[in-house]
Amino acid sequence: MPRQSGGHLTAGRTGLEDREPQARPPSPAELDAIFDALREAYGESQWWPTAATEGPAQRLEICLGAILTQNTSWRGAAAALANLGAADALSCEAIVALPEDALADLVRPSGYYHAKARKLQAFCATVIEEYDGDIDALLEGDPDEVRARLLSLWGVGPETADAMTLYAARLPTFVVDAYAYRLFERLGCPPGPRRYDVYRDFLLGAIGPDVHALNEWHALIVRHGQRTCLKSTPRCGECALLDRCAFGQSEVG
Repeated sequence: MPRQSGGHLTAGRTGLEDREPQARPPSPAELDAIFDALREAYGESQWWPTAATEGPAQRLEICLGAILTQNTSWRGAAAALANLGAADALSCEAIVALPEDALADLVRPSGYYHAKARKLQAFCATVIEEYDGDIDALLEGDPDEVRARLLSLWGVGPETADAMTLYAARLPTFVVDAYAYRLFERLGCPPGPRRYDVYRDFLLGAIGPDVHALNEWHALIVRHGQRTCLKSTPRCGECALLDRCAFGQSEVG
């Protein structure tokens, strides 16, 4: 799942960064219009669409990727996964067996590589010790149960847990990131302050439990944030949402 490169992702200029945004959630009609405009601009964007059909190895790789992409670009995480694959280390047993320094060297492209090596080993050790090495056993259950289980693991925060729940377990949840804060604040319809659960609860409730739709929404928001609604130099003149974005209209004069 792509991320902006370099350190922690921040929302950037929205016009509301100096004060806590007041809730003015988008209506169902507004959400539909935003979704349709983004899909028209970027096309179908499903990520990891075969995660539920390719087997446990694919689901484990998604979970590892969700950890590796923390605070970095997807390009770096993908390079780290490629290194693990080349070293025949895309299994829980292989990751736990590697010396930490050797694992850190393999995942170096993802940044924060010593911390991520420890997180990967802790995650894989849990799968082995508590779930008999079965990633599907870890991901089995209803959405709230699976998400809570993942959140209880060291090194797994809300965004990572939701990525694993949505993309690996194929269960309904919403993955919130700074692109979502940026988009809805700039459009003048934030669900509330920049707090993870505020946005997740609203968007999950508004979009509903359709995993395909939740996947598509998150992918489109990130694509928009990476290509057009940039943090510092937004390309507002090219934006498919310009007609409903006061921030963008002010940017283009």
